[in-house]
Amino acid sequence: MDIIPFIQFTLNTRYILRWVAGGIIFFIPVANFLSLGYLSRSSRLLTIGSIGLPTWERRGEIWMEGVKILFIFILYEAIPFFLFSFGFFLTALHSVTAFFGHIIKNVAYIALLIFSFFLPFAFATFAEYTDLRKALEFEKITKGIKEVFILYLGGYAGTGIVLFILYKTVLRIPFLGFFIWIVLTYYVLMLATYYFTQLYTKTSLSTERMSG
Repeated sequence: MDIIPFIQFTLNTRYILRWVAGGIIFFIPVANFLSLGYLSRSSRLLTIGSIGLPTWERRGEIWMEGVKILFIFILYEAIPFFLFSFGFFLTALHSVTAFFGHIIKNVAYIALLIFSFFLPFAFATFAEYTDLRKALEFEKITKGIKEVFILYLGGYAGTGIVLFILYKTVLRIPFLGFFIWIVLTYYVLMLATYYFTQLYTKTSLSTERMSG
């Protein structure tokens, strides 16, 4: 699973504007569903063995895919978000309840890491089947992760570390730092899409359609 050829491909002048465009609109409310949908389209191409990047044609369909991906994200992160909200509520309510509020917020951070761990394969499953129900088959997704656990864990940790470094460094650049950060963040997500999709195709999740 060599990611270098994919990096060389995506940095080709013919294709670089495709993901740069996705990065530019990634933090624009509502429009950013296009960016999420584009990652899904990219994953689907990779699933069938193509190393290419999709075009931006049929933007309405891409946008709807992005909306569905956000819905998947919300469902997976519902518990952490609830804990965060409840923790902040207790913190602001009274000095007595603030102690418990801080504890709940710390638990929420742990829950966020745990539930986010399943998102890459939930995303890849949706990208292949374009079926929300498939992305929510938690037991099957867990089984697929177990089949490639070490590589999956390495990719998850590596992606998180790179995103954290970008957040701590690039944003400090005066004037253009924010714009560089959002584009590079999106590119890291593009590379993560490639990595996890390639990993996904090696599991029973991707062959389920043929064996079913």
